[in-house]
Amino acid sequence: DDVKIGTVLANRGCRAQCTFCNVRIFNGVGVRQRSIESVVDELSLLKNKYGIDHISWLDDDLLKDERRAIELFNQMITKKLQSTWDATNGLIAHSLTKDDVVEAMNESGCLGCYIGIESGNREILKKIKKPGTIETFLEASEKLNKFPKINGRGFLIVGFPDENISQIFDTINLAEQMKLAWYNVTILQPWKKTPI
Repeated sequence: DDVKIGTVLANRGCRAQCTFCNVRIFNGVGVRQRSIESVVDELSLLKNKYGIDHISWLDDDLLKDERRAIELFNQMITKKLQSTWDATNGLIAHSLTKDDVVEAMNESGCLGCYIGIESGNREILKKIKKPGTIETFLEASEKLNKFPKINGRGFLIVGFPDENISQIFDTINLAEQMKLAWYNVTILQPWKKTPI
């Protein structure tokens, strides 16, 4: 198929304070959200004027307000906007532990998303101020795995300061337990001005 793809940003910023991330440096602290009407108008323009039928969300925290996200996905369905979408910047696992959020994602055409996991070691997660726990990651993957149409993926990082081989194996073991379709494993790249 010759599906035209577009990108959209529904909000800017991220609620998390991960020590390795530079989103708060260039977007500021917190999340600024566009109105749902504004986002729907843009999606409608992309669909009706330019024939865009797949959206890649650029948001760093697409599900920040879960009720808002569900309303947005429901409007995509009722207004027959883009048939499919993905969220490749990573979603915060806590928001994926709610059945109604993941169901709305599925019904509105989600084909794939990443979860920002980074580590499977509790000590590392605490040090990097990751807003997730081993239990949260497992619950989020369980919800996602109920929907075979959604290609669930995870971001993993190795090479955190003072991380040892045992802690790296904790990350590998968590990934195996989550049973997502794919994992991106990167070596930590410290960005200027980030706490790490």
